[in-house]
Amino acid sequence: MKGINGIFLLFFALMMFAFLFLGSVIMVISGDDPAKEESSGDQQQTDAPSCRFNTINDDVERYRDYFEKYASENDIEDHTEILMGMTMQESGGRLADVMQSSESMGDAVNTINDPETSIEQGVSYFADVLEQADGDTELALQAYNMGGGYIDYVEEHNSGEYSQESAEAFGNEQAVEMGWGNYGDENYVDNVMRYLEGCDGTEGEGDWGVPLDFITVTSEFGMRDHPIYNEQRLHAGIDFGCSTGDDIYAVADGTVIVATVQNSGLGQHVKIEHASDEYSVYGHMSDMSVRAWDDVKQGDKIGECGSTGTSTGAHLHLEYHTTNNASNDDKEDPRKVLGLEE
Repeated sequence: MKGINGIFLLFFALMMFAFLFLGSVIMVISGDDPAKEESSGDQQQTDAPSCRFNTINDDVERYRDYFEKYASENDIEDHTEILMGMTMQESGGRLADVMQSSESMGDAVNTINDPETSIEQGVSYFADVLEQADGDTELALQAYNMGGGYIDYVEEHNSGEYSQESAEAFGNEQAVEMGWGNYGDENYVDNVMRYLEGCDGTEGEGDWGVPLDFITVTSEFGMRDHPIYNEQRLHAGIDFGCSTGDDIYAVADGTVIVATVQNSGLGQHVKIEHASDEYSVYGHMSDMSVRAWDDVKQGDKIGECGSTGTSTGAHLHLEYHTTNNASNDDKEDPRKVLGLEE
């Protein structure tokens, strides 16, 4: 019996070896190499676009069915992507009132506490102003931000045409009339449309890295008409478009020497010392991820985009100082050190 059992076990072992060998050959011939599949997956992840800033994020994408549904009900299906871009600018999908549409109902900000209700109301309101604007998408977008009165304003003052200058003028007029510090966002159209431009991975080529995942300059360094105080003042930095909650990164290695909150000016802001004659300042943050005397590396997250302080809408204001307690003479255009082309 033992001899028979030994022969049986030997036969079984030979059969198993043949089976495994044949399976390996088949896998090689068919190209089904698990190691190659894993490598391919890793390569795809590495090659994915590095920027996410001007793309529709997952927080907004999850509501696509609602946007399509209510766009269809309002006969503006071809504006679905624009509606989602508006939502990126309004909330980034992070608030219950995702389209910030409660005000269009005459209610206070963030009164709506259900995303679908917000989208239903926001799409309906946009469809209304789009009709008032005779299908002019840019005019309708600015009216969504500033109210239907903007359409009447450009009809009287700008031949019925949208322009950023007319949006700024209307906003200043309304702010004075209401006794507010500011009214609306004159950059709203550009801020929304950037989400429809695709991801090209823009990078600077200077000593500093870029402070956001994607760069859209909305206001340059230099003298300008101040959008709130309505007078010529030095704009001592560059403004970049962004949505509330977008990550902001340190442009170079250094030490945080200011991380503070103030009600006006730069609002919640951070200042980093990179050298005795090199400082970067990041204004209007909604949140800070660092404290004073923290050491940071280039690309470290230091906060999130916002509209705190003296601001007309969510953006990052970046300054380049050559001294710690800088006067205007010690503030330079950050474009060169960022390596951004004019």
